[in-house]
Amino acid sequence: MTKEFQTFDTTGDTGLEIYGASLEEVFRNALRGLFDLITDLDKIEAQEEVTVEAQGEDWVDLLVSWLNELVFLQDARDWLFKECVIEKLEPHYIKAHCSGERFKKGKHPIKTLVKAATLHQARIEKSPQGYKARVVLDV
Repeated sequence: MTKEFQTFDTTGDTGLEIYGASLEEVFRNALRGLFDLITDLDKIEAQEEVTVEAQGEDWVDLLVSWLNELVFLQDARDWLFKECVIEKLEPHYIKAHCSGERFKKGKHPIKTLVKAATLHQARIEKSPQGYKARVVLDV
């Protein structure tokens, strides 16, 4: 799969549609899609690494929890991530090493303030081409 992600409009919020040949790729592309929505992904440098963990009830809940953990790190600690290496991915748990840098005014334009990922209309579907996930983001 070449397309990583795209956004879609939904009433009052923004949706993120994520693609991947594997679930691991979906979770990596979810990180990229989130931070591309927040700022210019090309302006984020992979200067430092942060270990990020999340838990969920199933794959969909885990994806939402993963995105919410990333939103928390961006909002509370000013992290902007460009990529990640997933160390462990199970239906209820993810551990990844995320590379990026802290927000720098003047370098990182803020495009969208994301408050949270929601379970509303969240899903992950498998097809012969791989996986497609949809998540609505509260902005």
